[in-house]
Amino acid sequence: MTFIKRTKKYWFVGLAVMLSWFFLRHDALLYANPVGQVQHVSDKATQTVTDEHNNSDVIRTQALTIRLLNRQGTIKISNTYAQSQVISNKYRVGDQLLLENIDGNMHILSLKRDAVVGALATLLVGLLVIYSKWRATSWLLLSMLINIGLFGVAVALNVHAKNANVFLLFSVLAVLFATASLALVLGKTLQMAITLLTTLTTTVLTIGLLIIVLRFTNNAGVHFETMSYVTQVPVTLFMAQTIIGVLGAVMDEAADIVAMQFGMQRENATRHFSDYWHAGMSVGRDIMGTLINVLFMIFIAETLPMVFLMLRNGNHWTYIMDQIMNLGILQTVISGIGIVLAVPVTSALVGWIMSRKVGTQ
Repeated sequence: MTFIKRTKKYWFVGLAVMLSWFFLRHDALLYANPVGQVQHVSDKATQTVTDEHNNSDVIRTQALTIRLLNRQGTIKISNTYAQSQVISNKYRVGDQLLLENIDGNMHILSLKRDAVVGALATLLVGLLVIYSKWRATSWLLLSMLINIGLFGVAVALNVHAKNANVFLLFSVLAVLFATASLALVLGKTLQMAITLLTTLTTTVLTIGLLIIVLRFTNNAGVHFETMSYVTQVPVTLFMAQTIIGVLGAVMDEAADIVAMQFGMQRENATRHFSDYWHAGMSVGRDIMGTLINVLFMIFIAETLPMVFLMLRNGNHWTYIMDQIMNLGILQTVISGIGIVLAVPVTSALVGWIMSRKVGTQ
């Protein structure tokens, strides 16, 4: 009976995914700008190009026949793309496109991807509901929405306020992120308060250590000027990025350790500081290696395309490490230090609070 009930849930999620995709595939009328669907494609011209490093690519030109979905009529647009599709796209029959009308001429802005994104988001929510309780899932999604809203407000303030203190702004944002996430997921409990305290304490210690090291070394070997698309002081922007990154890594680990220690407390409320300390350190040692490896893999995944591009253009590994991977490596190391510091900080704080609680009973 349980298997049949679980199977029905999967069918329900599958149906919800298909309905989401179908709705977003036919929502062109909700767009103010023109939306079209490619009906016919033909190649008009082909050209092979080679640079000074013998990197070859093929430039193709397409003649697209596009039916407007929220306007009347059909239009023809020429699209030039590289076969590598690094900065251009090849369009196929059935693709939906976001268009722009400039002085009476239609131009392609991008692919319309909301159907795929919406279907994947529906699948995520459906799986969360299946493998978790609806109440927990709803609070988790609400915390994500609140964090997105907070991030949007912080970015808007940074963009529109003159001489905004980015470091202070994103420090406050980090506190709000952690508070909103933990309060909605764990509730207004002692466990939530201790997890928040350990997360913020470890983040402050880690960022403080980073600032001290950079001050004493005078930023030697750190190339803040290599940050892409920066329109303000890169040092403060890098620090803002690092605060958010460290906070996420530390909060994940601290929540696991605190949850385990509270489980110990529920089993035996008369435990002493040393019990919580040794248990927290043991669990922390087991999970921190995995978390640091996850950080490293995320960094590698983000850097890989640019590394390939630089290698194909004749650059050496020394230059790539110095100019492309420099800041990413530093952020990974700092987040790794935060993960390591979170283990003794969490173990000590929980042990101290719990032992005092026992002493006052």
